[in-house]
Amino acid sequence: MGLFRRKSEPVEAKRAQAESYENGESAAETQVDRMIAAQIPVFLSKLHDRNPPRWVTVRADRLESVTGMESPEYMADNSNHQVWSVDHFIAEFPFVTRFLNEARPDQSALFVDQSGAYTLD
Repeated sequence: MGLFRRKSEPVEAKRAQAESYENGESAAETQVDRMIAAQIPVFLSKLHDRNPPRWVTVRADRLESVTGMESPEYMADNSNHQVWSVDHFIAEFPFVTRFLNEARPDQSALFVDQSGAYTLD
């Protein structure tokens, strides 16, 4: 079962959960929360040390990010890649959070700036 599949819940459980949120008892768990809990890796190029993500892709078991400045030769060299945790990735690039919460497996987003606005590919 992939990370993004949601279990169906009985109506009473959903109603009780909604009431607890209205009473301020807890916040709803987000898709990013589930990614962090599942320790989903983020595969990215080392160019992210100096440049923000331009393309972010959600897979069922990982995230992938490139800056758009990577050449095919650069990407072919494994020493140019690194792995981060999701919480580190969103701490460095918080503008991707909305996309990660809304994305479905195999969706890619194009970010043209750091406003958080994105276009699905």
